[in-house]
Amino acid sequence: MLNAKKIIASGLVALSATAFVAPVAHAEVAASVGVANMYLWRGIDLGDGDAAVSGDLKYKGKSGLYTGIWGSSGDAANGNEYDLYAGWGGKLGKLDVDASLWTYVYPDSDINAGDLADAVVSVGYGPVKATLYEAIEGDDAAEYRYGTVSYTKGKYSALYGQHSTEGAGDPGHIQLGYQYNDNLSFAVSKFVVNEEAAPDKDAQFLVSYSIPLTK
Repeated sequence: MLNAKKIIASGLVALSATAFVAPVAHAEVAASVGVANMYLWRGIDLGDGDAAVSGDLKYKGKSGLYTGIWGSSGDAANGNEYDLYAGWGGKLGKLDVDASLWTYVYPDSDINAGDLADAVVSVGYGPVKATLYEAIEGDDAAEYRYGTVSYTKGKYSALYGQHSTEGAGDPGHIQLGYQYNDNLSFAVSKFVVNEEAAPDKDAQFLVSYSIPLTK
């Protein structure tokens, strides 16, 4: 019987292959590179104060299916990282819906595709969006999830993110963002719920600059 790790890897391959079936004339290929003063992940500075460089390559078919790879430096615990993902995004009536599968790979720490994985589902209506990240593979997969609710108005955004395990007392944070232009953005994040359980007690200030490489 296939284990969960093999099922996740096979699922990503299948979703990726389906996305590439779309006619090339109707496909979108997008790439970007970026730099930030920290690796801010769910309110936590994973880089322990170090800057991070990242890049993304994404293919999206006419049907809404997509697949891609995202990579970053700056994870102090596990080293360099790249993520493989595939999913579907589109309209269901007035709702913006997206569902995807992500697996996180850390070559320096021998964490391979399928060892850590999330199922991600988001639903948006106008400027409001709710997203759930459900851990489906990894040491804490049986009990860990993370959810956000965000509001975006023009260049400004506000997000509340909540870490959740089977126990009580999980931390939650607020993140406020400002998109100065197409490339430069700013954000400040602070844990405000159960702060004593948060890895970072102080507010985190993020400055990021991204450059699209394709149109």
